[in-house]
Order: sequence, then C-alpha cells, then structure tokens
Amino acid sequence: MDFDAQRIRVEALGQPGQRRFRFLVIMDGETWVAWMEKQQVQALGLALEQMLEQIPDAAPIPEAFGMLEFDTESRRQFRVGRMELGYDDRSDRLVVIAHDVNETDDEAEPALTCRLTREQATELSADAAAVVAAGRPRCTMCGAPMGPGPHACPQQNGHFPKYLADLADEEEA
Repeated sequence: MDFDAQRIRVEALGQPGQRRFRFLVIMDGETWVAWMEKQQVQALGLALEQMLEQIPDAAPIPEAFGMLEFDTESRRQFRVGRMELGYDDRSDRLVVIAHDVNETDDEAEPALTCRLTREQATELSADAAAVVAAGRPRCTMCGAPMGPGPHACPQQNGHFPKYLADLADEEEA
C-alpha cells in the first residue's frame, strides 16, 4: 500500500538499556506500527536529513490532515528488516519503504510504504535524533553504551580510571 502519511511519530518504550523502538504512521485513517532497532531509527533519521538537503527546494504544499490519534493496538504491526528511502518528485514526497524482517523473499511486497511531506520528514528526523539521544550515554573511548554501574572499557583493558586514582591516593598516604 502506498499512501500519504497523515501523522507520524517515532518513540521508545521502556527504560534505557531495555527500550523498544517503534515508528507509528497513520495512513488512510489506519495506524501502522513498525517495530525497529535503535540503529534503524537513527539511520532513518539521518537518511531523511541527508535527503532533505539534497532535493531541490519547492513551494510548501499545505497539509489538510487534522490531529489523528494513533491506534497502538492496531493489527498492522511488524518488525522491520530492510528499509528503503526514495523521493517522488511529481508529488514532492519522501517515500519510506519498510520490509518485514520475517519476509525472506527479496521480491516480496513491502510491509509498509508511506509518503511524507518535507515537514513530516523534518519532524521525523528530529524525533529520531531525540529518541536515540535519550538512551544510555556512550563511552567516549569505545562507543559502547554505559549502564548505571562502572564501565569496563576495552580501550583501557578493563581498568577504571577512578579506581586507579583511588589506588594512587592510598599509596601516597
């Protein structure tokens, strides 16, 4: 199915380190829920941002959609495997295509094809960046997510700088 998105949102559910991510789209009055990995959300946001920079400027097309509510219990839910992004210059819409991870046939129809206005794509890109950034902080040395406890960074051979500093203080005393 190929419809214009009436409303979109990316969100994370759960606590950092245990979060699940989903892309919600309302098309033709129906909610679609595409469950994604954090890296997919981040890649989609960055790809939309890059595509918006590359496409030629056009006069904004006013949206005629009201604020529809998402049906989070929709039966149209799937886990995203492969994603594609395109641009339809005739309608000045960015096209997001998502395939179900369980579909093994490369020729199979996508599970979701939605067309976004530039404004929706900009909003989705910003939302994706915010959702990803709200997770656990990353170690500046190794890039791994850090939990609430001490972080054994492989770049430091598992040593904790604060413990080493404590040892130095003990040796001086």
